[in-house]
Amino acid sequence: MSSKLTRLRIRNLLTTIRPMRYFSFGALYSVLFLAVGLTGCATSGIEDNNPWSETPYMEDEALGPSLEARPLTYPPEAPDIPAPRSPQADPPEDVIVNTPLWYDNLPGWADADTRPALASFRRSCQSWVKADPDAFLNKNLLDYGTYRDWLPACAKVKLIGPSEKAARDFFEAEFAPLSIKTLTEETGTLTGYYEPEIDVRLRPDETYREPILAKPTNPSVMRQPRSEINANSSRVIAYGRPIDVFFMQIQGSGRLRYPDGRSLRAAYAGNNGKPYTSIGRVLVERGEMKLSQASKQSIEAWMERNGPKKTRALMNENPRYIFFAEQSVAIDAFGIEEGPRGAMEVPLTEMGSIAVDPRYHPYGTLMWLETKLPQQGGDYKGQETGLLVSAQDTGKAIRGALRGDLFFGAGDDAGKRAGVMKHEVRWKILVPKSIARSQPVS
Repeated sequence: MSSKLTRLRIRNLLTTIRPMRYFSFGALYSVLFLAVGLTGCATSGIEDNNPWSETPYMEDEALGPSLEARPLTYPPEAPDIPAPRSPQADPPEDVIVNTPLWYDNLPGWADADTRPALASFRRSCQSWVKADPDAFLNKNLLDYGTYRDWLPACAKVKLIGPSEKAARDFFEAEFAPLSIKTLTEETGTLTGYYEPEIDVRLRPDETYREPILAKPTNPSVMRQPRSEINANSSRVIAYGRPIDVFFMQIQGSGRLRYPDGRSLRAAYAGNNGKPYTSIGRVLVERGEMKLSQASKQSIEAWMERNGPKKTRALMNENPRYIFFAEQSVAIDAFGIEEGPRGAMEVPLTEMGSIAVDPRYHPYGTLMWLETKLPQQGGDYKGQETGLLVSAQDTGKAIRGALRGDLFFGAGDDAGKRAGVMKHEVRWKILVPKSIARSQPVS
């Protein structure tokens, strides 16, 4: 993605996983995986090696004091939300046709909990109030209006109470829904992503042996491939399980759980500029895994069976490497935990933020999605749901007017649900009533 997050994203490991973003997650340019099966890997052979002898930072015989991780004692809060960046310059490729609707035409609207969208919209407004009010949200999408068109709603959203009804009444009073489609498609695809939460240690051991590195001060390290980067390359924030650290890098950010109970965010701090390679694709091409087995769980099982040496070699097939920076996990003024930052540079909101193609939807704008959502891990079927979200992120795999990636939050449960999220979706957008009208928006 083209921001700092995390996208955090869940995609098919073999085809659409994208390298973690920028969160500067460059909002992450990747997603973990789309779990298409939980069966074991079709591979054989277990290496009974000393786990230390195969790790790149354990070339010396003994554990020296230099291996002790050095996390920041007082990690900083995330920086203030900045003014919007320059609008997406690339013009849309497809025409979007919109049709005005009443809220009665939105299936599930009357029972929807729009409070996550209220929280995400508040955060969008924190950026918008710093913009030139007469500038368009996107110069290629004039029908979304100027920041001045949205600022009255931004002024009012700060006064809205915490009830479901208050949130829903606010959106109904300020915005008009429009059904959107392209000239060729009426539905799109919605996937999911999340922020991983992993256990870490200050010193490496047989289980927690993969270093999580801060951004190097030496510019030459930033150009090295993964195979040449080790615990001596930069300051070690913590050590985690190889599979966890690897997939946190794909996702672009994550939460670190220390044994003393501390929880910190590992925010995207930079990458080595190398291209991303899917290790799931590598295993399939080698004949060591079937396409139907391409999931995080099956790759983890492969690593456990094949030992540290082969695990290291497999990870090195992906030369791209992500560096991190510690941040505190903040709680906003409304008592809602802030997620990692997406392409819009505002904290993402669980079930209230979505990654979009910014050629079609300016950051911060609102959309109503009619789709199926998994209720738990392994729920591939999902449940018919309508939900309101704010566009606050993007990703390389998110292309087209009707393509989206929903942020499920942080932790294992969010990851399990995001991992099976891939459903058809119908889109409606909400725009200020002053600019709502029936005509193409691109």
